[in-house]
Amino acid sequence: MQKHNIEKLVEETINSFDGAKRAESNPFLLTRVFARLRDKEDVQNAWSKAGSFLSRPAVALTGLLLIILVNVAIIINNKDDNDTLQNLTSVKDEFAINVISIYDYENQEP
Repeated sequence: MQKHNIEKLVEETINSFDGAKRAESNPFLLTRVFARLRDKEDVQNAWSKAGSFLSRPAVALTGLLLIILVNVAIIINNKDDNDTLQNLTSVKDEFAINVISIYDYENQEP
């Protein structure tokens, strides 16, 4: 009984491939792939090489750390200068303007 069922299942499986066709791709797919590969090879000019070098994580992190260290060094060197604060205050006082608002009433009588 089981042998008959197994043979029937094998026959059904083989018959299921009767309507199968070969898979077809887009006729221009290979042309597109070759064109994309050729374009990638042609684009390697100086700017793209520089961009690919700078976009590496190690280079980007090194540059970021360098910028942060320069800023910290500038802050530490200027921390002791009290003259800078006094100069900024004097410049601010020099350019101070009295703002006249619409609520400041003038005497309009002659």
